[in-house]
Amino acid sequence: MSPEGAPGHDVIVVVGGQPKSIEVKTRQFLRRPTEITRWPVEMHKKGDADFFIFIELDLRTMAPTFYVLTNEQARAVHRNYEGGGNCYPPEVRKQVSPR
Repeated sequence: MSPEGAPGHDVIVVVGGQPKSIEVKTRQFLRRPTEITRWPVEMHKKGDADFFIFIELDLRTMAPTFYVLTNEQARAVHRNYEGGGNCYPPEVRKQVSPR
């Protein structure tokens, strides 16, 4: 795993002898997942990840919900703005089922 702020991706896994990079984005909520309004993603820096994992963390129970998207799926829900960009939770939830 990469330390915070390090270049590259958060996790590298090996699947079938091939390395795959994963960018992980976590946001937490107190009452309901809709409190999460965005997952910041700088595609110009992290856009070559093979997968993106978006995590909704319920702070009452510490129970996470995971959304695993391919690069193509993450790009489809990403919205650029000057200096960064976001993947928006409603669009992420429409792309894939939670795990």
